[in-house]
Amino acid sequence: MSSRARVATDFSSVTGALPRTEGILNLTPAEAAEYLSKGAILVDLREAYETNFRVFEVPQTIHLPWTLFSKGFERLPRDLPLVLADASGIYGREAARMLRNAGFTNIAKMAGGMIDWDREGLPVRRDPLFELSGQCACKLKTRTGKNPLLDKNAVVIDPSREESP
Repeated sequence: MSSRARVATDFSSVTGALPRTEGILNLTPAEAAEYLSKGAILVDLREAYETNFRVFEVPQTIHLPWTLFSKGFERLPRDLPLVLADASGIYGREAARMLRNAGFTNIAKMAGGMIDWDREGLPVRRDPLFELSGQCACKLKTRTGKNPLLDKNAVVIDPSREESP
């Protein structure tokens, strides 16, 4: 993965539009998009069902759902800048804290998650056939099954498997 990074970003020296939280850089979606276009990697913390209808359209993504994060985060690359994102910005803070406590130094989190990313008109891949539907949250499902939006080049971390990205 490191061969894809075009610009060495050091988030420890970046001043963003938002204040840092516990020393961790908070990025607006527009700021995150800029760093992602320059080689930072998006770590998508959303669960599989949250990615069925829309995914971030960025050059490099690692999918590591929040429910698997504590078992799989050690497999994330330590030598590249990572931007953490989820659906609304809730889990990114705790994920960033866990990474920092584990010795990761080049991390940032995106405030507002996919909700604000999409609201700001940033690139999103969508497939209406995979939009979630159902009478209530307990019965949400896709209309056709598997997720065609996940890029074949995207890395999916599954802690139950041994190989690393």
